[in-house]
Amino acid sequence: MAKYPNFLRLLATLTVSSNLRSTILVTLILILSFTFTGFLSSAYKNQKESRGRAHYDLGQAALRAGDLQQAIEEYRKALLFLPDDSDYGLSLAIALVDSGRLDEAESHLQELLEGNPTNGVINLMLARVAAKRKETNQAIDYYQRAVYGYWPQSNISARRAARWELVSLLQKQDRRNELVGELMQLYANAPDEPNEKSKIGFMLLQYGATSNAVEVFRDLARDHPKYVEAHHGLGEAYFDSGDYLAARREVQQAIHLDPRDKENVQLLALANAVIGIDPALPRLSTADRLARSHALLERVLRDLSECVLANGGKLAPPLQQRIDGANVLLASKAKGAEDYLFQLQDTAQQLWKDKKDFCGNISKPDRALDVVLTRLGQ
Repeated sequence: MAKYPNFLRLLATLTVSSNLRSTILVTLILILSFTFTGFLSSAYKNQKESRGRAHYDLGQAALRAGDLQQAIEEYRKALLFLPDDSDYGLSLAIALVDSGRLDEAESHLQELLEGNPTNGVINLMLARVAAKRKETNQAIDYYQRAVYGYWPQSNISARRAARWELVSLLQKQDRRNELVGELMQLYANAPDEPNEKSKIGFMLLQYGATSNAVEVFRDLARDHPKYVEAHHGLGEAYFDSGDYLAARREVQQAIHLDPRDKENVQLLALANAVIGIDPALPRLSTADRLARSHALLERVLRDLSECVLANGGKLAPPLQQRIDGANVLLASKAKGAEDYLFQLQDTAQQLWKDKKDFCGNISKPDRALDVVLTRLGQ
């Protein structure tokens, strides 16, 4: 009977050993199964990525070849394999915008924007969609989001390009204040590239932001003293601000750097003409003011005489009387009185208005007279 407990113990030992082997076997099978499943899953994923990338590369090649339709089809196929790839989705949206399929493009872009609202490129493309639809306010809003949004460092120059697009749109809408603000932002972040800074300066002049233009061109002339456009632009900016002496100095410097530039020669002639007939220049003596007032009236009479001759020499009696009175005033002996200066200037302004009324577009405009008499009238 003593043998039975030993037998039972042996049987129990064998049973435990068998269960352990079974457990180990099952565990090994599960590990192999998970490993194989993971391998299949990874292989499937790699295959999807590979096929998606292949179609995307074909789309890029078609785009470079100018075949937008083929590019769109390849981008669609790429997205079938990798629907969550934002680069593929954005490439498709850009191609749709360029092909004029705006509704479809906007749908893709809005979906992308939900996941990445500060993305500069996505907002830029939505701005272009709105601009093409003539939805100006919405386009401006998207452009502003684009220029203040996120751009990868490798594509940071695209932010400036987006701001230039915004400037172009503001130009078309004649939204001066916003335009000037964007130009100054461009200037504040401009690379040390004289041509772009010069472009900004001349656009500021075009929109009457004279003090801003002076700042831009003054800095440009300081940093690039041999750059002709810097001195020419600063000359124009000073001229528009009424500082004709400073304008002449800058234009002379521009001519010194490039004597063949006809535009600078013409601007210098204009500055000299204005200086010669402007009695309101600062720090003039009474004698100088008198000489300029005299020259101003003489120039108006000369221009009016040329116009009269072109019209056959016939004048209405009131105008003829004013011309005769002007000639008498020029020959007057009362050249020391302060009132005489104002008489000369007032007469010049009246005859300048007469010339505009009588001559219309017949005679060539005299810009120097326009500049001086406009200032005196203010």
